[in-house]
This record gives sequence, C-alpha cells and structure tokens, in this order.
Amino acid sequence: MQKFTPDSRLGFASFSRAPALLISCAILVAISIRAQQSPPQEVSSHEVEPTFKLQSERNLVMVRVVVRDSKGAVMENLHKEDFQLFDRGKPQDILHFSLEKPAVKTASPAPSPAQAAPGTEDEGETTETGGTPRRFVGLYFDDVNSTFENLARSRDATNRFLSKSLTPGDRVGLFTSSGQKQVDFTDDLAQIRQALDLLHPRPIIGTDAESCMTLPPYEAFLIVDHQDPVATQVATQQIMVCSNCIGEGTADEKACVSQAQGQVMSQALTSLQSSETQARAALRGVESLVRRMASLPGQRSLVIISGGFLTDTLRFDLDQIVDRALRNGVVINALDARGLYTDPFDAPNDSFQVAPMNPASQGQSHMLLVQSARVQADGIRDLALNTGGTFFNNDNDLEAGLRKTAAMPAAYYLLAFSPQNLKLDGAFHPITVKLVSSRGLQVQARRGYYAPKKPADPAVEEKEEIREAVFSQDETHELPIDVHTQFFMKDQVNARVTVITRIDLHPLRFRKDADRNLDSLTFVTVVFDRDGHVVSGEEKAVELRLRDVNLDRYMQSGITMKSAFDVPPGTYLVRSIVRDSDSGEISGLNRTVEIPYP
Repeated sequence: MQKFTPDSRLGFASFSRAPALLISCAILVAISIRAQQSPPQEVSSHEVEPTFKLQSERNLVMVRVVVRDSKGAVMENLHKEDFQLFDRGKPQDILHFSLEKPAVKTASPAPSPAQAAPGTEDEGETTETGGTPRRFVGLYFDDVNSTFENLARSRDATNRFLSKSLTPGDRVGLFTSSGQKQVDFTDDLAQIRQALDLLHPRPIIGTDAESCMTLPPYEAFLIVDHQDPVATQVATQQIMVCSNCIGEGTADEKACVSQAQGQVMSQALTSLQSSETQARAALRGVESLVRRMASLPGQRSLVIISGGFLTDTLRFDLDQIVDRALRNGVVINALDARGLYTDPFDAPNDSFQVAPMNPASQGQSHMLLVQSARVQADGIRDLALNTGGTFFNNDNDLEAGLRKTAAMPAAYYLLAFSPQNLKLDGAFHPITVKLVSSRGLQVQARRGYYAPKKPADPAVEEKEEIREAVFSQDETHELPIDVHTQFFMKDQVNARVTVITRIDLHPLRFRKDADRNLDSLTFVTVVFDRDGHVVSGEEKAVELRLRDVNLDRYMQSGITMKSAFDVPPGTYLVRSIVRDSDSGEISGLNRTVEIPYP
C-alpha cells in the first residue's frame, strides 16, 4: 500500500453546489498510518465539556418540550430534576437534558485581509456564524391535497407576511407537495412571490369528489380498517341511491341491498388507496424538506400550509418524520388553510357529494363528515406539536397564523431516554412528560413514538450519524478536535480555502492486534454558502495501525488532516466532522470564512 503522512492531500469527492439532500457519506478515501512515518508537527488540543450527545446510546428517543405559564410565556428556568418522563406509563431515566434557546449569537466581524497577515491559518475565520442567515423559514404548500380556494387565501396571506414580518437575516423557501414550482431558500422575495402566483391544486390522482359514488376517505377508512357498521350502512345507502336501486318497500329490496353491499368494500378500498397515495406524497415532501433544512446553519422553522389529509393509516410515517426533525433541530409547524371551521354541508368546495338519503342515513352521513373534517388535520397537528412547534387552526387570520408558526419558541428543552428491552415490533409507545411541580404550567411534548420494525444496520447507522452531524448547526465535542481555516486569492474571481482539522488521540480506545494499535477515524469537511447550500465536501477514512513507539509519538502530536476547496469570494460556513468508528463518538465544529470581493 502506498504510504501517506497524516496530512497528505488526497483525492476527494467534490459536491459542486449540489443540493444538501444529495450529499452522501459513502465515498471514502483510506489512509494507513504505519510505523515508518515521521510524526507530524505537534498540535495543541483542548478538552471541552460535552454538550447534548446523541451518539453514545443506541435507540435514543428524543423529546422536545416547551413549557409555558398561564399567560403563554415560555419558561426558561427549569432543570432536569423538574421533569418526569414515562414510556407506556413506566418511568424512564432522562439520559440527556439541555435547555435550547434558538436565538443565534451575533458574531464579531472577521478580520479583513488588510488586518490579518497573509498566509496565517486564521485569515478570514470566525467561530460564529455572523455572515450566515439567522433564520430559515420553509413554507410548504400542500398543493396535492388542498382546494384552489384554500391555496388562494393562503397565498394572499403569505404575500402580506413576506412584506411585513421578515428581517434582513431571514431566508425563505417555497416548497410544494407536488414538487412543482419550488424556490430554494433565498432572500430574493421576488422569486418567492412569483412562485406563489403559480400555486394551484395539483392532485396526483384525479378523484372526483363531486361523484355520487365516491366515498369520503374517512368513511372509507372506517369501513376498511374498522368494519364500522354505521359507516358501512351510510355507504350502502349512498350507493343504492346513486345507482337508482332504492328498492325500499318493493320485492327487489333484498337484491338491491345485496348489490350495494357488494360494492361498498370495493368503493371504500378505491377511495382509501387514493387518499393514502395523496397523503404519502405530502409526507414524502415534508420528510425531504426536513432533510434539506437539517443542513442549514441558523434557526430552522418549517411551516406546513394545508387543509389536511387523512393520516390514520400512516402513523408510523409521521413518527419517522418527527424523529428525524427532532434529531436535526428542525421545528415543524402547521397552519390549517381552511381557516374558521364550517359545517361540511355549508362548504361544498371541501366536501364530497352526498346523495339524498332517508333521514336516519342523512343524519349519520352528516355526523361522519363532521368527524372527517375534524380529524383531517390531525396529522399536520401532530407533526407540529410533537416537534415543539405551533398548530394554527380554526381562524381566518392566516397572516397572523404565519407569523406565529414561522417564529421559533424562545426556549425549549431537549430530553432523551433509551427504552429498555425494546421489542422490534413497530408498536406504538405513548410518552408522557410531567413536571414534578406543575404550578399551573402547561407542557407541550411529543406524545409517543413507534418502535423499530427491524434491527438497525450498524453501517447504515454510522453513515446516518455522520450525515446528521454534517447537516447539524450544533457543535459537539465528544472528541478533542481543533479546526482552523485559511484562504488566498488564486486570481480575481477564485479563492482557495484550506481547512485544517487536528485531533488529540488520548481519548481514543485502541484495539490491540499483535504489535499494532488499531482504530478507525472518519474526517468530513463540508462548505456551505450564505443561503445554506452545499458548495463542496470531502470525506476521508483513516485506518490507524500503530506500533507502541509510534503511538506514543502520535499521542504527543495528534493527527492533522487538510482539505482544500476552490470557491469564489463570499461568505461561507465550514463544518468539520470527526468520528471514531470504534466508540461511535463524534465531534463537529463550525467556522465562518469571509472572502471579500476584489
């Protein structure tokens, strides 16, 4: 094998302005450090008290908690001892606890080239992210499941929100469940408004809600999944009326009823499958946007704007989105685009055609439509409340709703526990969070989670841990690393940024194999632009195979990795990650680089 020194410049995977969702941690460059190498220059290292850690335990369940007083003000003075957490009614040990305040610190200005000596490591570098946006607001319009009326009202409210409620540090992105006419995060509001003007319903399946034979999704769900007698009776009566097979009081009554009953399940399955297809499209878009926003460096608020969709058969999918959002620091909010609740019979644009029935069936049908309207937004409500976000509904002031849902809570608490003897059965586990002394305080927290359905693949978990660390805004210090940057102008339009990452080997737990000390490290460096887009990235795997004498020398000097990226002038956030494969410990540091335009 060819020999490399620890800071050799190797080949790398470059992601030229690729979307964050396309970054992969699968491209590795292996380095074997052997005894014949001379040690690198000595580097100083420092220990930092670990912050909220997620990699040290498997099957961690995260719970974001917002506590408010009787006036709605957020409480910021609670401690771990003030909380009690229960899984299926059984008390759990809170393994990790932290108070999070989304407000981003103001950075001190980066030194200009005139102030810093050329060629120094810290040229243009700050540890804060002053040059990056403070808040990212992802507006997610559900154009697959929403009516034109609801989209139009939401569009008008959004235009007013954009004019009145944004600050210079904000970036806004417009996304749709259909994936059409989207705008990535930007401060160019003209692009957002142009996309707003193009909003209109884009259903995936052309279901005809005006058809007499089409069963409402909630009614179909009750029939298929619960064999509900009331829903079945209402559907039977509706099909009989629609097919002009009344039969009541005639010799053909039994044949008419039998024929309608035979069609009920078929019609219900068709309606439910169509509803699930549309709902899955909306949830896939939410999950993709959560992944996208996980890469952003500031506050991250996702606002779902929708009239709702049936999610009773998709609870596991909802929980997976909640878990991903919690792990990546994305707060999901939801706005019910229907506004003030109205009776389904008074809102023909939102309801299915109901055939005239006998009085008893008519009343039961009305009851089912009322229930359907109320549960329609349960899914987006749960996404919001379970991630510590806001759910705005039953109110026509959608502009005020956007202001509330786009804002981050002033503070929230992150709790995590590891379920004991967890069965891999996909079962739902209700969670209860209580305060030891409530004192009239209100607790908003995740209401449950679903157990995994199969054992986790360690390789997949490792890849996902690295990816989540790369796309996190938080710094972690499980391993003692130090990161420095420098840049120089190659010409008038291009600069080269060098990122130097050093790790102290003392905390590593080496495995002994004959006369060798073994361990594996992964170094990942990613550069983000001012709008949170990935500019370039590099990943290197380091296989340590050191004899005792060389291990002693590297213990003194540490290991250094260098990465270099060619970028135009601008403001960049550099994120450097180091992971120890054996222990699973991971560290990530941020640096902001300001490269002035000539």
